[in-house]
Amino acid sequence: MLNKLLFHRFPNLKSLLTRLQYEFISALKPKHDVLFMNFGYTDLHEGAQAIPLDQEDELHRYPLQLYHHVAKHADWTNADALEVSSGRGGGASYIMRRFKPRSYVGMDFSQRAVEFCRSHHKLEGLSFEHGNAEDLKFPDNSFDIVLNVEASLYYPNLDKFLAHVKRVLKPGGHFLYTDLRYEEKVGEWHKQLKDTGLKLIKEEDITDNVLEALEKDRARRTHLVDTYVPAILREQFYHFAGLKANVPGGNLLLEHRRYWVFVMQKA
Repeated sequence: MLNKLLFHRFPNLKSLLTRLQYEFISALKPKHDVLFMNFGYTDLHEGAQAIPLDQEDELHRYPLQLYHHVAKHADWTNADALEVSSGRGGGASYIMRRFKPRSYVGMDFSQRAVEFCRSHHKLEGLSFEHGNAEDLKFPDNSFDIVLNVEASLYYPNLDKFLAHVKRVLKPGGHFLYTDLRYEEKVGEWHKQLKDTGLKLIKEEDITDNVLEALEKDRARRTHLVDTYVPAILREQFYHFAGLKANVPGGNLLLEHRRYWVFVMQKA
């Protein structure tokens, strides 16, 4: 209930608290077992085949599968791409290796996260920059693809972010976007996306896929919180990891939120 109140009535405060929480994770200097921050995805279609992964990626299968599910909706050949809020860079590294764009910029507000990514993810064409999602410091028409994964719910002003996405996309470029919102806010959220003027190519409610991924990934998430977070702070971090607060083996928690994927294109 408190998180919902912060999201609805005090978005700037919620954003600040989330940033402090995120910076705290970086300050803990977790090992390379913390490369993703999203809730994950699993395919629920009958007969669906799991995507093949390198051994180094298998530990991160479920959060990585979310990136794959979103990224597969665009052609990355010779693309210049931007990921806004790239976190600890696991998704950027995977997309660079799997989809092979010409260039990929991961941008994040956390300088610690950017420094970690620069030291850990060293691939030709992949770079990381410090920046603000609501004030993208890139020229107009710079990117063929802009990607945003489970981050915009923490932005105080979504409209500013969306306006910058449209500005930096090249004509014909794609915006690949996934996130979650409280059920009563989904209609308003969809309207905000429609009002950008970007063409909606695809929209998909993947809430059940995310919940199933959280269930399958429960043990790993609980272990990470218990390993890196002091006991006095674990309640909030169980919530942050998609687990019921203060009950590491408890029910999964999306707080009556729905998780969507959107594929949009600039005319």
